[in-house]
Amino acid sequence: MTLSSRLAELAGRIPLPAETLGGVAVGAVAQRMRPLSLPPAVRPAGILCVVAGTGLVVVAWRERGPGDLEHPVALTTTGVHARTRNPIYLGFTLAHLGLALATRNGWMLATCPVSAALLHRWLPREEALLHELFGAEYDTYRATVPRYLGRRSSSP
Repeated sequence: MTLSSRLAELAGRIPLPAETLGGVAVGAVAQRMRPLSLPPAVRPAGILCVVAGTGLVVVAWRERGPGDLEHPVALTTTGVHARTRNPIYLGFTLAHLGLALATRNGWMLATCPVSAALLHRWLPREEALLHELFGAEYDTYRATVPRYLGRRSSSP
């Protein structure tokens, strides 16, 4: 298998959330129509956020193992999943923020919280599915690992 076919397969397995893509696209179009530039000093922080967010998505995806997001075959509770129950959503939001800062696009920055809120609306459905599939194991995980970031509880 060639590198390009492996990358294409990986890209097909990691779904880019429409909420993130939409926010980036709206910000890019708005910037072309009526520029709202951020100061140049934000660019390095943006690059760091893009790298960190993309890295988080890749690491989280690799930790998940086989199966797609809608049909998990196992509950992943180690690695980055031991720090946040939603590292992929967190990574995409961080990358969106970083892209806005790296391109100094104020409109894209404004769409970031909207995109994050739209992503968040899927979580109750996903959490119900994980509870249905993994029962008490998921309940313990949910009680000890924060949804996004924050303090980790030592017991359920």
